[in-house]
Amino acid sequence: MATHVQWQAIRERVWACEACKGHARVEINVREQTPAPALPIALLFAGVAPPDQGSPANRIAAKSATNDPEDNLRKFIEAVTDSRWDDLIAEHAFLIHAVKCAIVPDEEGFQNPPNEIVDRCCPVGFADELLFLRPARIVGFGAAARRAILKHPSVTAPPGVGVSKTIEKLKEAWPKGIPCRLGSCEFTLHPAPFPRSAAAKQDAAVIIREATRLAGLGNAAG
Repeated sequence: MATHVQWQAIRERVWACEACKGHARVEINVREQTPAPALPIALLFAGVAPPDQGSPANRIAAKSATNDPEDNLRKFIEAVTDSRWDDLIAEHAFLIHAVKCAIVPDEEGFQNPPNEIVDRCCPVGFADELLFLRPARIVGFGAAARRAILKHPSVTAPPGVGVSKTIEKLKEAWPKGIPCRLGSCEFTLHPAPFPRSAAAKQDAAVIIREATRLAGLGNAAG
């Protein structure tokens, strides 16, 4: 019960936040409101932000992989792991986003949040979520998720790991994932591209399958 109270307190803080009010790229009326997980977390998927849902007049809970069967990221993970989402969750997988509000697409249709938004949002929800979840492994999709993880005040990464390093360089140095610490707990970070383009999907699929296998989850575990 206490853990659910802690999780709900984070949800309420995310819902009430006004830090990005007036920012042209942030749709503050679309907010991530993920239900409490079943602990411990064997594998955490860290996404970028909830999908774009237009500009509602009132605050609404965002659709995302956790609550929308038609979510593109959810369907991609299901296809890659050959597993139903609910089965992955039952095996202690979970998903949260680095940024809790939807991001207005730029002129090219990308929803990558500016770095200052990632840094501003992290202490509102993501930082405490990560401390609460203490996952054994994290697949971080894209630069925003990687930035939120590596800049977390309680995360320690090996020398040479930083937010400016490309995924290619990180994979070259740590092909089986990056050994990190969250306070006194160890976890492995698997940096992955966000699966948007065909090439990114191919690269992300390899990383997801390996992380899922190492975590002993789903059909990829066999």
